[in-house]
Amino acid sequence: MIQYMTHSNIQDCIKRVKAGDFRAFSHIVSDYQQMVFTVALKIANNREDAEDITQEVFIKAFKSLDSFKEESEFSTWLYRIAYNTTLSELRKRKIAFSSFDDFSTLKEEEIDENREDIATEEKILYLEKALKTLPAEDALLITMFYLDNQSVEEISRISNLSQANVKVKLHRIRKKLAIEINKLMAAA
Repeated sequence: MIQYMTHSNIQDCIKRVKAGDFRAFSHIVSDYQQMVFTVALKIANNREDAEDITQEVFIKAFKSLDSFKEESEFSTWLYRIAYNTTLSELRKRKIAFSSFDDFSTLKEEEIDENREDIATEEKILYLEKALKTLPAEDALLITMFYLDNQSVEEISRISNLSQANVKVKLHRIRKKLAIEINKLMAAA
């Protein structure tokens, strides 16, 4: 698991940057670039695009660091910038949404129980295909919850949706995935 700077270290870096020590921002970039890159790559499904988007995220974060009020965790604030920037770039570039290597935490009972003979690897392949059918925002929400282990509260802050709306969307997305996976399995 990635360990980010402690709260006091990040506060110190932020204060130093706000005071004009712009080199302190390099510590922030170094510590959080993998998180930002991962968000961008999951959506863009293209390493070069994800690298460009990551740079754009840090430029935006640097320019708006004065607006960071420290009411939330810095990582949540930065994740929100990454989320919004990546979706914005997705709309601009019409990037196809990526598939995921591991999504095995989706509730197994939501997939047709009559198909118990299908290997887990095959189920993951069906899941990857089903994920490609989702709108990028839906796929990112479910990714944040299952793969990034973000809480509903964190997703709410990042996506600017109410917690109730996040829960409803996650429920609906799981249902859509289950229906799509069952269709794919029935067609096989």
